[in-house]
Amino acid sequence: MQKCKNCGRDLFVKIPEYEKELTVCLECGEVVSIRFVNPSILKKYANSDIVK
Repeated sequence: MQKCKNCGRDLFVKIPEYEKELTVCLECGEVVSIRFVNPSILKKYANSDIVK
């Protein structure tokens, strides 16, 4: 089970935000994860400076 790096608790909530989904700790409010629901929208940012 994932634990919050800030407070060590393991209670989280997923919050939708436009094209992203945030996972937030219920105890301290720390954002522990940001996930793009549709990763294909990231292609518009792709260029030769892509980090691999």
